[in-house]
Amino acid sequence: MQIKLLVSIACLLSLPFYTLAQEDTTTTSRKWYAPDAVTLQFAGNVGMFAVGPNYSFSDGKVNAELLYGFVPKFDAEEVLHLLTIRGIYKPIKRVELSDKYKLTPLRLNMGLSYYFRDQFSTSWDSSYPKNYYWWTSSLRLTGGLGAELHRPIPNSRSIKELTLYGEIGTYDLIVTSAVKDPTLTAWDIVSFALGVRAGF
Repeated sequence: MQIKLLVSIACLLSLPFYTLAQEDTTTTSRKWYAPDAVTLQFAGNVGMFAVGPNYSFSDGKVNAELLYGFVPKFDAEEVLHLLTIRGIYKPIKRVELSDKYKLTPLRLNMGLSYYFRDQFSTSWDSSYPKNYYWWTSSLRLTGGLGAELHRPIPNSRSIKELTLYGEIGTYDLIVTSAVKDPTLTAWDIVSFALGVRAGF
């Protein structure tokens, strides 16, 4: 059951890229569902590695991503698979550093992650009193802030721009734990992420 689900997710995530690859090169516009970019991220509460399509709105100030992430067994008790949908907002315009590089000083993101595993559930069973736990084990609300470094690729027919980004993030459960437990410091509740985005 889990294998079929993961294969279905992989097929859905690859559909926009397949459509983009099949696009007639003489046509300048893409289908509405074809992504504007693809993102690859390391760490950051969306899996050890995560990949997925990126869609751009409002002249690049707003982005939406659907990321498939996984955590290998050596970093967890078992291999974990998760799907994250998130929005990214960039309130400050890009700053030109040179002819080749531009900087987005601030990016803010918020997302919702779903873990695909029997050990995680969206509801607690009847052995727990009602409202004993306020959270679900399968869903996590994530957030972060960071910056982006952009480099145009003028001579490429497929990739127009490469973006490297870094961010500091956290998630709902650890933040509430820090509020209740004063021994937890900021370093205990934040995580760091690095990612690259290829824009089409």
